[in-house]
Amino acid sequence: MPASLKIIQCGTGIAGKQALGAILERPDLELAGLLVHSADNAGRDAASFVGAPDCSVIATRDVASLVATPADAVLYMLLVPDLDDICAFLASGKNVITTAGFMYPAWNNRAAEAKLRAACAAGKSSFYVSGVNPGFVDEILPLTLSLLSRDWETVTITEYADCSTYSSPAMLFDVMGFARTPEDIVAGRVTDMSVMTDFFAASVASLAHGLGLELDEVRQTREFVTAAEAFEIGAGRIEAGTIAGQRWRWAGIAGGVERIVQQTFWIVAFDLGPGWPKSGEMEGDVRWTVTIEGDPALRCTFGTRPSFAPGTPARGANTSGTATAMAAVNALRPVVEAPAGLLTAIDLPQPRWRGSL
Repeated sequence: MPASLKIIQCGTGIAGKQALGAILERPDLELAGLLVHSADNAGRDAASFVGAPDCSVIATRDVASLVATPADAVLYMLLVPDLDDICAFLASGKNVITTAGFMYPAWNNRAAEAKLRAACAAGKSSFYVSGVNPGFVDEILPLTLSLLSRDWETVTITEYADCSTYSSPAMLFDVMGFARTPEDIVAGRVTDMSVMTDFFAASVASLAHGLGLELDEVRQTREFVTAAEAFEIGAGRIEAGTIAGQRWRWAGIAGGVERIVQQTFWIVAFDLGPGWPKSGEMEGDVRWTVTIEGDPALRCTFGTRPSFAPGTPARGANTSGTATAMAAVNALRPVVEAPAGLLTAIDLPQPRWRGSL
């Protein structure tokens, strides 16, 4: 195993830039290529995306050229994954770690599973999916907590996310459906979110797989709460009567009983009603809670912040984006060292210390 791994980065969004910066600053990683989505970004020095000195790696939109570039692994962090591109990287002998989807495709995408397995076999490579959620919070953290229990009855993962500070109207309004009416959703006038919702459903099945639990189904539901009056957020205006909060719920069912539940409360305002986040009860823009009913019952509340120490300078504005990136970056060497094939969290070792000693 080489002391330094050659890495191709795909994507320069919030998490993608954090991953790119980590690759450039770490001595055990070497940037071999950068894939970008926008024509305006093609031709730029990769380091310019994170304000670092030029590194002589030029951003490109040409996937084929990157497939032909020698590298140990690919960090695939585009918003919408392209299965054919991922398989091309795998078949060329490059391991792929992604935050974009195809988690545990044995559950809900057998065709994708077959293509990924064939590509891994052709390239003797591995494929792994991670992130904060899905990824760490709804898979690695519950598996770690399982070390403390004699037995489990249910596990519930709850995400609370304040989206009001997000500055992307395209994501919030056109994809997620905020500022639209529930009738718009029912009529199909909002972009289908199947890539993301399939991701969460598969994460429930992946956790069940890690715990040795066979599910009969994963049942998906969605509910909305609308704004009582108009208000402004970072991305634009929320009119009265349009969606200000939404709750997705994925329930993994075995023997007619809900055993694993993943639910998300995504909001652009507080105090929307009973059960929704209230003003002042969230520190930061996102919080996760893992609750296990068993012997003993366990609960872990988890969040990301610039620092928990009073007076400590912030290292970055979007800490959940940084955590998403690091879940992928820190998996690079374990995935490269793992046997070829489709990997889940149970196939990788426990993490090691990072930082100065």
